[in-house]
Amino acid sequence: MKKMFVAAAVISVGLFAGSAWAQSGSSEAEQAIRPQMAKMFQAANAHDTDAFMSAMVHSPKLVFAINGEVILGWDALHAQQVKWWNNGKSEAKYVQNGAPAFMSLGPDVEIVTWPLVGSGTAHSGKATISHFVVTYIWQRLPQGWRIVYGHESWKKPPG
Repeated sequence: MKKMFVAAAVISVGLFAGSAWAQSGSSEAEQAIRPQMAKMFQAANAHDTDAFMSAMVHSPKLVFAINGEVILGWDALHAQQVKWWNNGKSEAKYVQNGAPAFMSLGPDVEIVTWPLVGSGTAHSGKATISHFVVTYIWQRLPQGWRIVYGHESWKKPPG
């Protein structure tokens, strides 16, 4: 299941209880970002690459790191995402595996860490379930909050 869910940054809130990671209140940034994440999540389960990537800065400066590879630029990431989702024909499904954690780095930068689980069928035909975490750096830009950097790490790499 070579599926990518470019989504937001997630670290267990319990690890940092009492710190900025465990803030109980909802910031203005979080209120602006959460609806975009909900749309991304819906688009991921529909395998709609364009809708999924609409929250990302459409720029050659977009960076995404996954499985030891760094993908530079919106166009390159879009092309790879289309492949991962087999032109929208993927059967992968995603569910949250805990709440996303938000951490403000200032008025215009937010880190979101998001634990997820993906399921589908491997090339071998065997059903797979993979736990992973997506970390996004969101920046407030003139067009609104956009992802400028992402990183995806898998507990067990997809097979």
